[in-house]
Amino acid sequence: MLWATTAAAQPAPDPTSDPTVVPAGEAAPPTMVGGWSDIMISRPLTLPAKKIAVYGTLELARLSFKDAMGNSSSSTGEVLDLGFGYGVSDQLTVGVGYAFALHDFEIKGPLTLFGAYSLYAKDKLTIGASANLTIDFHGGADLMGNSITTETLQAGLGVRYQVAPKVAIFSGGTPIPGAFGRGVPSEIPMAGSVLGQHLSIGLNSNAPISFDIPVGVGLQASPEAFIWVNTSVAHLGLSNDNNAFLFADYIPLNIGLNYAVDKHLNIDAFLTLPDLKQSQFDLLFAGVGVRYYN
Repeated sequence: MLWATTAAAQPAPDPTSDPTVVPAGEAAPPTMVGGWSDIMISRPLTLPAKKIAVYGTLELARLSFKDAMGNSSSSTGEVLDLGFGYGVSDQLTVGVGYAFALHDFEIKGPLTLFGAYSLYAKDKLTIGASANLTIDFHGGADLMGNSITTETLQAGLGVRYQVAPKVAIFSGGTPIPGAFGRGVPSEIPMAGSVLGQHLSIGLNSNAPISFDIPVGVGLQASPEAFIWVNTSVAHLGLSNDNNAFLFADYIPLNIGLNYAVDKHLNIDAFLTLPDLKQSQFDLLFAGVGVRYYN
């Protein structure tokens, strides 16, 4: 009764301040249980309790170059990235991911075990934290040419702030694997995935330790389509790695689209240009994937 009395005394919400509040005469967007919204800009960063996320992304890497004689050529590689997330509670999600090469097929690849926790979700600000251990079964080669396994511990935040009903700024997401990514996420922070990998600690001997500062902005162009771009302000090499700062050393750019086909199925696509300052369009990554929630 006290709660009802207090709620009744509150002023009516302004429909323009929250995209989940539907003005009179308009149809309400479809929603799922557990506070879930089918509108990307309003979704929580962790899965509702007992809900799952299954996803797969086909990634393409293309490198163009010239040899000593000035002849142009290119090299292309394809990777299949698979993942699964489970909502232990509304606040805690755990999951696993695995990726392997399709071009010159190699089943050995990085296995990622992760956990994500909702720290804050109120009004316009949503914050989640995640940590993951990545074990790459094809992390490189020794002096004899034999493949070796590398381990990397990573942690970071997924942060989203709505500066307008249809516009949000964010930080976090999952970068392209390997050195070329330099901390530029190819996906935004999403429930069922790693939320951020700002800090990366290589556990092998002489492995790099780094800290990345990615930032981005997204537009809810329609109830189904969320369009976003991001970059990296800085890549800080804390050990066995070099620093890189936006504009001074590199200009990374990533463009992405998340499209909700229905309340269960999403289609995602991205294009990553790791460095417009040096490699320009000679090095690029692209990908398309599907994500199923239930």
